[in-house]
Amino acid sequence: MIVYHFGVVIAEETALDLLSQLMALYADIDRAVAAFQLKSGLRCPAGCGRCCPTADVQVTVLEMLPMAHAMFCDGTAAQWLERLSGASGSGVCILYAVQPADDAAGHCGYYPWRPGLCRLFGFAAVRGRTGSRSLSVCRHNRRNDPPGTAAALALAAEAPCFTHYGTRIYGLDPALGARLMPINAALRQALERLGLNISYAHRERLRNTTAA
Repeated sequence: MIVYHFGVVIAEETALDLLSQLMALYADIDRAVAAFQLKSGLRCPAGCGRCCPTADVQVTVLEMLPMAHAMFCDGTAAQWLERLSGASGSGVCILYAVQPADDAAGHCGYYPWRPGLCRLFGFAAVRGRTGSRSLSVCRHNRRNDPPGTAAALALAAEAPCFTHYGTRIYGLDPALGARLMPINAALRQALERLGLNISYAHRERLRNTTAA
């Protein structure tokens, strides 16, 4: 079976393998973040989501493919595309759902498939030109958990690194992993491009069935 993958005809198994590799990498990120949380004692409050309503979060189309695939699997892709077509490409992530009881808290509608940036934020470091690491701690944790923040900052050299995981994500598919864009725009492109794959694969199945 072949599918149309972003301008190139490739085996369907290759497209699925890309998704599998990306989810495996996300699992590595989650383990690294969990280990750092355990060692430092710094954690997000349960059900917080206060970092999510941040405008213009930048990710790549590649990072959004697992989420787009999940939307096709649960039958909501068309609805999300319609919502995204009427939304600004920038702004707060369209998947963020505010909790009625607290307008500052909320949750992600597709949390298990969230991009690498969302998995790392608050518990990962940025590597400087000299090789030193600077930890990006959420401002809400800085305010509400000074001891945990201090412990995490002291362990910055051992924190997961944005650059390391960004490079690994890019390496899975340089064509889709190079350009950063607003998260809503990246999700829309991921849905559109994955939709092309599915549409092309469906036409090929029909053609092969007719030919047989």
